[in-house]
Amino acid sequence: MRALSKALVCAGLCGVLMGCADSGTPLPVLEYNVGGCTEKSETSRGGVTSEVEITSNADAIYLEHRLRYVCCAELELTLEREGNTIRIMETNAGEICRCVCQYLIEAEVSGLGPGVYDVEVWGVEYEDLHRPELLGELRVTLG
Repeated sequence: MRALSKALVCAGLCGVLMGCADSGTPLPVLEYNVGGCTEKSETSRGGVTSEVEITSNADAIYLEHRLRYVCCAELELTLEREGNTIRIMETNAGEICRCVCQYLIEAEVSGLGPGVYDVEVWGVEYEDLHRPELLGELRVTLG
């Protein structure tokens, strides 16, 4: 399994879908890394499990997610913003298979102005098989 490293900017999409650009609200930037498969096992030893930790400092929001999920997944993250609610969405863009791996997902959301934000982590969505589920949430203060 290859490690994914991506940086996504919620710029034009945020402005078009949520009106962020017109209101003068800062546009958030999501950078993330999905570590490669570790601790490979058969699915009979348990299903999907996860541990989510959300933290922040004055300038950014951080996510660390230890996820036990199928080996053949290609995990991708996207960011949605609705007012002061920040949603980090996890999606499997790969396949579903019988083996399970331990993944470490690390993400940073920056480019937000000072304020109080409700952060939600939703995952892992895969077509019609796995619906997104709220994995963690936290109210943070930036600035």
